[in-house]
Amino acid sequence: MHLSTVVLGAGLASVALSAYTVQDDYSGNNFFSMFSFDTENDPTNGYVNYVDQNTAQSSNLIGVNNGIVTIRSDSTNVASGRGRNSVRITSTKQYTHGLVVLDLAHMPGSACGIWPAFWMTGIPNPKSFPTLHANFTETKGPNWPNSGEIDIIEGVNHQSQNAMTMHTSSGCTLNNANCQGNGGCGVQAGGSSSYGDGFNAGNGGVYAMQWTSSAINIWFFPRSNIPNGATGTNPDPSGWGNPTASFQGGSGCDIDQHFMNNNIVFDTTFCGDWAGAVWGQDSQCSSQASTCQDFVQNHPEAFTEAYWTINSLKVYADNGNGAQAADVQAVASPSAQAVAQSVSPETSNTGAAAPTPTASTTTTTASNDQSNNQPLTETSDGKLHLGSSTSPSSNNQNQPQPQPQPQPQPQPLTETADGKIQFAAPGKRALPLLLNDTAFASSVVEGEAVAKIEEVLGGKEKGVGRHLRRHHLSHMHHKH
Repeated sequence: MHLSTVVLGAGLASVALSAYTVQDDYSGNNFFSMFSFDTENDPTNGYVNYVDQNTAQSSNLIGVNNGIVTIRSDSTNVASGRGRNSVRITSTKQYTHGLVVLDLAHMPGSACGIWPAFWMTGIPNPKSFPTLHANFTETKGPNWPNSGEIDIIEGVNHQSQNAMTMHTSSGCTLNNANCQGNGGCGVQAGGSSSYGDGFNAGNGGVYAMQWTSSAINIWFFPRSNIPNGATGTNPDPSGWGNPTASFQGGSGCDIDQHFMNNNIVFDTTFCGDWAGAVWGQDSQCSSQASTCQDFVQNHPEAFTEAYWTINSLKVYADNGNGAQAADVQAVASPSAQAVAQSVSPETSNTGAAAPTPTASTTTTTASNDQSNNQPLTETSDGKLHLGSSTSPSSNNQNQPQPQPQPQPQPQPLTETADGKIQFAAPGKRALPLLLNDTAFASSVVEGEAVAKIEEVLGGKEKGVGRHLRRHHLSHMHHKH
């Protein structure tokens, strides 16, 4: 990752002049239930092995003690395989606008090869699709970075202060820098107390990110200078002074077109596309090992400070209007939920309102292919089928009735050896196309929705779950 470092001007930033109310409180014992654990290969090519929740728990990499959350990377073992054991978690909720406030007592300390981040990114959400088309040719959801990425805390190695960066699709210039793609547009600011060892020496502090249609602002407050009420029930950023970093929208960038439906992410990776790429330029690190991977693999003692200690994490709405949230949930009957769908009432980025889920049946409509224009229905035994055994009826009994046409019989869903879903009958390719579509697949958050789909298919853990989880990470091209 390459940052375009921008020096903030002396002018006042645009800060919303209204108090906020708590929308989601991730603090304490609720914390891990509100995140999914990502276990795929690191999309930034890091030397890291992201572990699942059970492994993290049994290895003492995660925990909650008296309401304080800890997330660690392994600092005991020589690494092998994919790399050093660590944790990457993604919120099950997505947000558009709002105020995110993180109170940290400790962040991963400065160390050669380390790359920690607290950030938000637009993992595509089914709410972007006004209709779940069977072959998904008309309503593709956004792929990274079309929904934007907001890096609130990030750095590598012994970086002196925090890096705050925006990543977008083309057509967004913020602070006179092009925000497109991996490079993004970034600000390094906050002083030595804002990152790594300096942050921890001051007992941490608070990071706050305010997201409106006009600007994205980020504040850092050291522990000794946290504004009154900043982590309370009604924080008011208008009294916080100038942000540490401010990304003002306007003619150069329409914020609402480039940022939407973002999940919250914590991760600590090693080496990879940033920390590994600058290894040779850092004499403090390159003098200890010829490569980043060699150092990270063989020096677990270097990462005893590689942990997050979270006092609280809250997402606030602006009097109910900000922080428009989309819960990525499965909707169908209680016995078998199979299609991820947003429950937010807001308008999607396609300009159409999100559909209202029904209690028992989710229908997909094929486009341009009448042979596939059959509903996806659920039988009483909790299985999904293509087609219905019920013939259409007419309320006008006085009109000549056409001869009843043979109705397609329900086609059960099956799973191929390579983990794809298909219909049993030849040629019925609607659902395979839908589930193999990268935008849809990456929108299914690992966890409940995947588990429910596996339940429908008979609990085949290595099938659809593997397929969906693979897409969940692999199509986020940055670190993201």
